[in-house]
Amino acid sequence: MKRTYPVKKKLSFRENIQIIIPLIYDDFMSYKDRVVNHPRLKHELHKMRITGKPLRYAMEYAVPAFGEDFKECLSEVKNIIELMGEIHDADVLIPELHTHLKEIRRYNRTLANREERLTTNGILKLIRETKEKRKTMFDELCATIIKWLNEGFRTRLIASMEVPTYNLTLVKPRAM
Repeated sequence: MKRTYPVKKKLSFRENIQIIIPLIYDDFMSYKDRVVNHPRLKHELHKMRITGKPLRYAMEYAVPAFGEDFKECLSEVKNIIELMGEIHDADVLIPELHTHLKEIRRYNRTLANREERLTTNGILKLIRETKEKRKTMFDELCATIIKWLNEGFRTRLIASMEVPTYNLTLVKPRAM
């Protein structure tokens, strides 16, 4: 579902972004209960990640209009979205490794001589390591989400947008 956010033509970019970023953040955090409480719901985690990308991009565009606190909030958002991407990559990799494992086992069943069979220990070890890595990253993600809720990240984000710091520099177009 693609969400549109209210942009008012009579307001400045800064005023519009102050309205839009909290709404995008609320959409992003609307998945928190399902993601934190159900670690195997990979689809929900992926939806949360997709919803978080517009938050990151909107914040990146808004950096020149706000202060250092806003940059810190942006770096936290970037970190959590990158972490979600790594978890998603592990979620994609594990089934692929299982598919390769099945193919090797199927191949091994066709061979009569035991000595010619391929070993699956390396793939099994890689699957175990990837699952452990995913679990560690997921625990870190959940801890960050809970920390955001306990420390009031949303209010911190809104407060960081209240203090204006206009750091706009004019860029001369390059000569061709």
